[in-house]
Amino acid sequence: MDIIDPALTRPGRFDRHVKVGNPDENARIAIFKVHTAKMPLTDDVDIEILAKRTEGFVGADIEAVCREAVMLTLRESLEAENVNMKYFKDAIKKVKPENETDLSHYS
Repeated sequence: MDIIDPALTRPGRFDRHVKVGNPDENARIAIFKVHTAKMPLTDDVDIEILAKRTEGFVGADIEAVCREAVMLTLRESLEAENVNMKYFKDAIKKVKPENETDLSHYS
């Protein structure tokens, strides 16, 4: 929460602070499916493997992985028509998972 202006977290600004845990593997599969639904993928892209390799990632991190995979693909070739597994693996190495935010000081 250190990136949020302390004025926003003063009493009376928000009624509740809710801590949401990281998505489990099945949730990460679902998140990858959402973010790759309109993305042309090669046959080697395995969403289940991607979900296993992204433990600790939240939805925004997975979205960033998908965007980075597209960018890596286009950096190699602007004429690329599909994103392959290699670029997802490289993107996972580049995108770091968001640290779990500690909200205990708001309790």
